[in-house]
Amino acid sequence: MRWFAVATAAALLAACNGTTGDNLITFDAFASGAAGASQPFTVSGFNIQLTTATMLIGAVYIDQDATNATGFDTPVCIDTGLYSAQVPGSCCTGGPVDLLSTTPQAFSIGGNGTADVGRTWELWLFDPASGDINTANTAQVVNLQGAATRISDGAVFTFGAIVTINDNRLIPDSDPSQPGLNPICKQRVIQIAGIDLQLFQGGTLSVTIDPRVWFDEGIDFSTLPLVTSAACQLDANSDYGTAEYCIPDSNYETGLGALQGQELFTGIHTGGGAAYSVQYAATQ
Repeated sequence: MRWFAVATAAALLAACNGTTGDNLITFDAFASGAAGASQPFTVSGFNIQLTTATMLIGAVYIDQDATNATGFDTPVCIDTGLYSAQVPGSCCTGGPVDLLSTTPQAFSIGGNGTADVGRTWELWLFDPASGDINTANTAQVVNLQGAATRISDGAVFTFGAIVTINDNRLIPDSDPSQPGLNPICKQRVIQIAGIDLQLFQGGTLSVTIDPRVWFDEGIDFSTLPLVTSAACQLDANSDYGTAEYCIPDSNYETGLGALQGQELFTGIHTGGGAAYSVQYAATQ
């Protein structure tokens, strides 16, 4: 786990290379949902209306290097590039981010780093209060509820989803001689390239998340299991509200909902720049 002090590392770098871009900074950090996320949307033959959408962010990190200079494609969760900023605390102070609201919700800890340009960034999905990114973590990182109406005949499927990230998402090692190629931390880190973020003292970092993009894999809501089924009760704290069906909390279920559990997590984990965006601006 990377609970190092960016400020300390930056000071050492500045002393070694004599550059002026490593001035230490602090900043505020917020997260929110995307505009329109609370409105109905259409994907793969269904009109979907989300009534609940929350996400627990454990931390945010910004890297100065492009994708090919980091650990994106390696078994390493701490990138090999140079981190320029961190927000090493969860969002939000009042609980997980409400993704159906555009109101900025503050991280529990402010950000710090150096006055450099960020080229890539990461969202860490875990609960710092219950462990680190490499260990068993009981946190529900995503909670969803809503209704999907099949366009062809008007049939309505109310659904819920709880997403945790443990062995239920762990990719099995394909080569017994090389254990650890797919550590669980890789499933808890969303890595996003293609940003150009100039950091400076006293600014505001804003993370925006659009949960509608998570459904772009084409989930079929008509073949989900009932919430009373074993496939829906994998989490001891399962609560789907008034939903009739669930998207199972696993990539490895069999039977009803098996594919949908994989598809939802794929949408969350690989939504990239479409689902997740970050901005840095002067504090208003």
